[in-house]
Amino acid sequence: MNTSQMRRIDFFLGGALCFLLDLYERVRRVFVHPHPLGPVRKILVTKYMGMGSILLATPTLRALRQAYPESRLVFLTFQGNARFAERLPLIDEVRYFRTSSFVALGSDLWTTLRELRRERFDLVLDLEFFARFSTIVSYLIGGTMRFGYYLPKLWRGDLLTHQIHFNPYRHVTEVFAAQLAPLGITVSDFSLTPPQTPPGAAESLVVLLRAQGVLEGERLVVMNVNASDLSMERRWPHGHFRALLQAVATLPGRRLILVGSPGEAAYVGELYNNLNSELKERVLNLAGRLSLDEFVALLRRAKLCITNDSGPLHMAAALGVPTVSFFGPETPDLYGPVGEGHEVFYAGLYCSPCLNVYNAKRAMCGGDNRCMQAIDAEAVIDQLTQKGLM
Repeated sequence: MNTSQMRRIDFFLGGALCFLLDLYERVRRVFVHPHPLGPVRKILVTKYMGMGSILLATPTLRALRQAYPESRLVFLTFQGNARFAERLPLIDEVRYFRTSSFVALGSDLWTTLRELRRERFDLVLDLEFFARFSTIVSYLIGGTMRFGYYLPKLWRGDLLTHQIHFNPYRHVTEVFAAQLAPLGITVSDFSLTPPQTPPGAAESLVVLLRAQGVLEGERLVVMNVNASDLSMERRWPHGHFRALLQAVATLPGRRLILVGSPGEAAYVGELYNNLNSELKERVLNLAGRLSLDEFVALLRRAKLCITNDSGPLHMAAALGVPTVSFFGPETPDLYGPVGEGHEVFYAGLYCSPCLNVYNAKRAMCGGDNRCMQAIDAEAVIDQLTQKGLM
């Protein structure tokens, strides 16, 4: 299932289930009084969408581990993010739902919910902003205290024990951290915890780069021209990327590497195939050819990461790699890179940003992303040259 299909299911089926569960919960509370929170031994955190968002949640996860060092932290997500979550050292166990089909999702819901409910979690934190699905799952799993965001325009019933105000004017790292306030936990360190990879990933990457003629002393510049189907409108146009790519790739000692998942390989290949033969000698297209661990190893070695507003931006930032990023449908005030050494380009048109929790992250332009088209490639090149990032 793609993101659009999951949104429709969440809107129609999720709304009906929230209504029925809310009725049940109101009756249940007449007869059953809540138990006080005892020692925190088991914590469940749920975040289903966005690999980058999971990374932005690491300051909150780290604060939880520091506050409850003896507790076991379980992370629940969709299958596409499970491998990445397993690489985060803050998490003890990762559970996931398959989303390949409605049948697979339904099967996993039945088995996983039963197993997790038997765990009897002390704390359940739902880090999704706009999904009824996540609220329903948190409620059915149970938990002495259940945290989630309160959105008046997206009714989800009274299924949480603690409804947290969603502040659209704060960075997402702060929004996640707000769920810890009722526990008396204050997050002061908002640096990101990078994923850990096995040593074999770096060795495998070296072999691959050598086979492609990459020299040891070359400065690697990683370029990600993609954005997930959560909002394709976040992509800076091919023509703009091509102009920037040409400016970077022709600099001495640089090797530019195009990246992307297997599902993004065709889109990246279209850009690469339109380059002239001379430029292709300085550009390496590895889209669809790297494992997650190899991609992280590549970012560790990179001198610069140029990317749209997407997961690789936050991975690079977590690893301390300088970044150049482009925003339009989303605002960098919420999702900008964390740390120093990052250059953000944002045209700030009247219609931008348009993605928010109230419209399920749907861009109004339907693909005509003028906010991204308005970021001029020549102006980007000039600014990066002046700041010494080229």
